[in-house]
Amino acid sequence: MLNTHQHSVLTILLMRFNIEPLEGIKICERWLQDHSQENWTTILRLLKSNNLTVVNRELKPISKSSNSEQPKIVHKYRGVEIQSKPSQAKVKETNQSSGKKRRYRGVEY
Repeated sequence: MLNTHQHSVLTILLMRFNIEPLEGIKICERWLQDHSQENWTTILRLLKSNNLTVVNRELKPISKSSNSEQPKIVHKYRGVEIQSKPSQAKVKETNQSSGKKRRYRGVEY
């Protein structure tokens, strides 16, 4: 019989990583064997705080990168890497701060 913490962990594994409960139990038990001082409550806390993820059917900690090493936002579309464009809010701010006035049908904005 599963307790509430085990049930919550298995629910998160199913919803986030599409891992069935039977496989999730095996994954968590392997992690608990490697981390003998931890328990299901620890796994639940780490998953909720996004400090634990599943890689190759194993629970792995997520390493936090420093602010200076933030990766560039790159999207892939059909195998081609496309760097993201600045948001429209930033574009509007730069147009307003530059002092340029816009004209549409003779009316300045």
